[in-house]
Amino acid sequence: MKDQIEKLNIIGKIYAWKYLENTRNYPGWNFTVDRKASESLFKLLNLMEKCEWSSKKEIQASIPTENQTKVPNNQNGSAKWKAASKVIFNLKKTAEKQYWEVIEKETEIEIQFGENKLVEFEKAITGIPNGKGDFAISNDFGESILYFWWNGEN
Repeated sequence: MKDQIEKLNIIGKIYAWKYLENTRNYPGWNFTVDRKASESLFKLLNLMEKCEWSSKKEIQASIPTENQTKVPNNQNGSAKWKAASKVIFNLKKTAEKQYWEVIEKETEIEIQFGENKLVEFEKAITGIPNGKGDFAISNDFGESILYFWWNGEN
C-alpha cells in the first residue's frame, strides 16, 4: 500500500496560503483545490486509510490566484499573504484518532492527522468542488487551523 501512495500522481491544483495581515480574524492556513486535485487527494486519503502503517505524501502546491485569495474576503482581498510551495499529508496511525497538527516549515506546510481527522479532511476536500467552504479543521484546542474555501476559479 505504501508503494501505491508513493507512486500516486496527484493531478490538479492545490493552493495553500497564510495571511500576513488581519491575522486576528484569519489565523492559520487557507486551503483549496480544483476538481482534479480533489479527486486525486480523495484517492490518496483512501490509500492512506487502507494502509496499515503511518504514511506521508509530499505534494507540489500552486501559487494562489487573485480570485482564490479574494474568496475569504480578508480586507476585500487586498491583505498580504504567503503561499506554501509544498503540502505534506501525514497520516499518523499511532497518534490519537482526533490528532491534528499543521506545521509550518519555511515554504511548506505539513498536515499531520489521526484516523478520525482523516475522515473530516476527506469530506472537506471532496466538498470544495461542490462549493463547500468557509469552515475549518483544527485541533482540540482550536489551534493548527486549516480553513477550507470553495475554488474561486470555478
